[in-house]
Amino acid sequence: MTQITKHLSSLWMLLLLAITAFAVPILNQAGVFPLTPQERLALRAGVIGTPTFNPVMSGVATRFMQDSAGFVGLRLFPAFNTALQAANYYVFDKSNMLDTPTDLRRAQSSVAKRIAMKLSSDTYSTKEYMLEGPVDDRERRKYQNQFDLDAAVVRRVLSGVMLNHEIRVHDLVTNTSLIPNSSPSIKWDGTNPTPIQDVDVAREAIHSATGLEANTMVVSRSTFNVLKELSVILDKIKYTERGIVTPDLLAAVFGVQRFIVAGGLINTANEGQALTIASLWGDDVVLAHVETAQDLMAPNFGRTFVWTESQVGAATVKTYRDDPRHSDIHNVQQDTDEKLVGAEAGYLLSNVLTA
Repeated sequence: MTQITKHLSSLWMLLLLAITAFAVPILNQAGVFPLTPQERLALRAGVIGTPTFNPVMSGVATRFMQDSAGFVGLRLFPAFNTALQAANYYVFDKSNMLDTPTDLRRAQSSVAKRIAMKLSSDTYSTKEYMLEGPVDDRERRKYQNQFDLDAAVVRRVLSGVMLNHEIRVHDLVTNTSLIPNSSPSIKWDGTNPTPIQDVDVAREAIHSATGLEANTMVVSRSTFNVLKELSVILDKIKYTERGIVTPDLLAAVFGVQRFIVAGGLINTANEGQALTIASLWGDDVVLAHVETAQDLMAPNFGRTFVWTESQVGAATVKTYRDDPRHSDIHNVQQDTDEKLVGAEAGYLLSNVLTA
């Protein structure tokens, strides 16, 4: 009888999960069945021992990734959602942009000229990355709204997953054997620096090689702090409304659409040793042409391929019950592969500071 009861309980909770995933959003949108966070929490999948997709926590994860400041991996290598775990993809070739027929007149009874894309022999193959965190029953009771603890744990775990993605992207875009690069002869924190001219060199290198404009510039916090105090920068913005250097103003100064300040910090010590904290992006500056459209044929610096059969949205959260530890466990996973699909659409300015 006990086994039958357990099976019925599991079936009932699976039914509740299905309601959460499908019926509730429809009713919620229609205003028929508005749910409070506490009610959503009551329907969470965490009471089931088997890891089960948690739509509420996955929504929390997606919103956190959209609003997360300091992480730039997905802004340099935007996500491309794919139904295939591994496949060939289009690598940017400048002939695809520049080798365009110039006489498009069609002779009578002839066919039209066509454009063609070169398909590379390179492939992507997504890999599963995951990290999880517990929500202890005893800890949960400290919160007036228990949903807050679940959301906090998911955000904390997701930060670890996002940092790992950031490291993978960083390692690709700062690889001088892959990316066109140079180092300023006059460091930007030195005497009479020329950061605008240095960036112009990078922008022109991208344009000359691809016909594309660099629309994204990524710097570290330390580099941003140096730039906003330089007289050569202040002279450019002294007649603006506020006269205070912001990323938006620096985007205009450097001729890009997006000026992004990367805030990622990493522990450079071995696991288990005392922390040694350092900036992930150091004093490297990356210029790139970035397109976010779901179009593999659009020229792009890099892509994060996301396998949608394994991953739902920006990240998938699965929840299960760990009774021996009196905890609900939130497992955050990504199934991705980061690929440099157009190296010439980017440029690395390395070691722009003296320190």
